[in-house]
Amino acid sequence: MSFVLSAGAVGPVRAQQAGPSYRFLASPDRVERLLAAWNDRGAFVPGEVLVKFRPGVAVSSRAGVLSLLRAEATDREETWIGDVLLVRSSADPESDAVARQLALQPEVEWAQPNYLVRTSASPNDPGYSRQWNMDAIKMPQAWDINPGSGPTMTIAVVDTGITTTSETFTFPLWTGSQIEMVPVPVAVNPDIAQSRIAPGMDFVFWTGPVIDFVGHGTHVAGTALQETNNSVGLAGVAYQAKLLPLKVCLGYWELQILASSAGLTGFIDPSDEGFCPIAEVAQAIRFAADNGAQVINLSLGGSTNTPLWDDAIRYAVTRGAFVSIAGGNSFEQGNGVEYPAALAPNIAGAMSVAAVGRSSRRSYYSNTGSYLEIAAPGGDIRDGGVPGMVFQTALFLPDFDPFTVIRPRFDRYAEVASQGTSMAAPHVAGVAALLYSQGINKPAAIEAALERFATDLGTPGRDDDFGNGLVNARASLRGLGVTR
Repeated sequence: MSFVLSAGAVGPVRAQQAGPSYRFLASPDRVERLLAAWNDRGAFVPGEVLVKFRPGVAVSSRAGVLSLLRAEATDREETWIGDVLLVRSSADPESDAVARQLALQPEVEWAQPNYLVRTSASPNDPGYSRQWNMDAIKMPQAWDINPGSGPTMTIAVVDTGITTTSETFTFPLWTGSQIEMVPVPVAVNPDIAQSRIAPGMDFVFWTGPVIDFVGHGTHVAGTALQETNNSVGLAGVAYQAKLLPLKVCLGYWELQILASSAGLTGFIDPSDEGFCPIAEVAQAIRFAADNGAQVINLSLGGSTNTPLWDDAIRYAVTRGAFVSIAGGNSFEQGNGVEYPAALAPNIAGAMSVAAVGRSSRRSYYSNTGSYLEIAAPGGDIRDGGVPGMVFQTALFLPDFDPFTVIRPRFDRYAEVASQGTSMAAPHVAGVAALLYSQGINKPAAIEAALERFATDLGTPGRDDDFGNGLVNARASLRGLGVTR
């Protein structure tokens, strides 16, 4: 860690704005535990355990199991995620040891810490000439068949959030010598009509409107459904669909605000890219499925498996939602298996997505393995330099760079180049929305179409680099969306 937070003289403060007031979702106690995970590059949130009891276990027996915790029932926070219980207790910070102890009990099916994952017709838009990725998957020809899906389609982006309002909020922030109430302007992406953005839900930061303080979610959503043929910015695949923004990840600014709200002084380490607690991700997946999303995009993942992933994704698919999942960016760091992507082959209607560059070669970072099912443009700076990355209208990075900025703003946008399987997954999500709007309303059928009509790359047939090949929007729509 590069900075140490200490308790300051300023007491806990709350965000204020003219009109309604909102509260932060993390108590001061949880803020300290989140900061511990941030500073230690932890694999889980200290003091948080997920428990699934065996079917038929009585309430009294559940209470008996939880009595093994140090904290009394009145000092614990408990939340049900489907049939899994999330238990939060500062008295039990060693979540891995606590989970092992609980898992030994005969009433418990499994127990795990709350693990952390991390963030994976030709239009007239002026930046479209840089979007080699749209041509690569035959989007102009696909738009001739289906012009951008339609307003009855909803794509849920489970990520760092996408800003849903244009206004100025006042947040507590440490500014170097004291905690001040700092005005922070935010604005909706000018290349996504606000009428297409549902209010969404914030699961990790506060009860106010969804705001992207990182930029990742905004970039991802742009590829899936950014406005197209509007003479502004760049293009998105399903450009008439609605967006359901679900915030599950915390970055530097969220944690800096939360720390300041708890009266903690000092700057947190600006080098960490942030994290997403799996309990909140699972809640968001279920929320998306329960609130009409036909497509869900997960541009996140990590090395730890948990039954909670399988439960949440299967729940979404059974509710009729197709799920696109980033396949992972760690090829040069050992190429470890990525979750939840690795679960996708066993769930009809969920797909794991590898990344290619502009030459249709596997991106240097893109994981390989038997669990990869399809490929899409993710960008590759080694394949054409910066022009070989994926461009979208996204937040203007110099406005909130934690290495140089003390008082951030999130109301200005620019054409931003990024790369990763995070960028690849929303291409597949967008094409899935087009297929869904053609009347293919079963997630398993959408997956079958995407696999069948993909453009084969690499070794003939399915392979570990590209899965079934590069997603082909036109062929998929012609094959099942029109002639079926």
